[in-house]
Amino acid sequence: MPLANCGRAGCLFPIKSDRILCCACSSAFHPECSNLCPEDYATKSGGGDWCCPICTAATTSNGDCVVGVDAAQSTDTDSPPHLLPIAYVTSNPNKLRETIEILGEEYAGMLKQVDVDLPEYQGSSPEEIARLKCQHAVRMVGGPVLVEDTCLAFDALKGLPGPYIKWFLKAVGPEGLRKMLEGFKTTNEEGLCDRASAICTFAYSSGVKGETVEVLQGVTRGRIVSPRGCGGFGWDSCFAPIEATEGQTFAEMSVAAKNAISHRSRAVAKLRQLLDHLRSSSSTFAS
Repeated sequence: MPLANCGRAGCLFPIKSDRILCCACSSAFHPECSNLCPEDYATKSGGGDWCCPICTAATTSNGDCVVGVDAAQSTDTDSPPHLLPIAYVTSNPNKLRETIEILGEEYAGMLKQVDVDLPEYQGSSPEEIARLKCQHAVRMVGGPVLVEDTCLAFDALKGLPGPYIKWFLKAVGPEGLRKMLEGFKTTNEEGLCDRASAICTFAYSSGVKGETVEVLQGVTRGRIVSPRGCGGFGWDSCFAPIEATEGQTFAEMSVAAKNAISHRSRAVAKLRQLLDHLRSSSSTFAS
């Protein structure tokens, strides 16, 4: 029988990597869901560092009473593949909100936000970075996961800031991003050096050992301009997509107009196909 994520009622903590297995009742729980045993209680109960939140017995966090990453993965092999909902691993609720807006509310129950800090990987491409983040998310969260990596690649900077746009934006702001391109010579036939690509890359893993990570990507071409508009989030105010009929930035567009041409909408279109396939093949999702 596979271990539950945590035996404590109401537990919302998703990380499986450090579950403790109670030596008394064999329930799995997170250290964050319990407390260190008082010294007198531990002594009376025969020793133990943790108080099990299920049976209240004192137990130990060493030896056979630890369920680590490898043990959790091997113990959970009976869990059905492609279990829904999928953990959408992001610290930015705007990303999930916009994804659901594009997908439609009928897909809302298939994704749940899980706020877990993932390492900032370096790689040769957005696809490689997304795969690495997804693999790490599986180890931390367990089960099916979806991660998103968003890039803003300046032609004049040969793809930078790319996946590091979050840190550039935090450091210099939208206007600072535009100023980064000042002084560059023309880089294309049209005599413009402000061109850029907005790239959204999703990476999905079922969490089943041996299955490959699926990568889905959408790209929108545009220009880096002085910040305009108050909608959207992040660098929306300084990115004007080429397809905008009046030269608006993402931040100046209506939600519907932005979602019709954005990099995320193009990646989400591919994600919708994946979710439809998972929904049709999974008996665990209650519509």
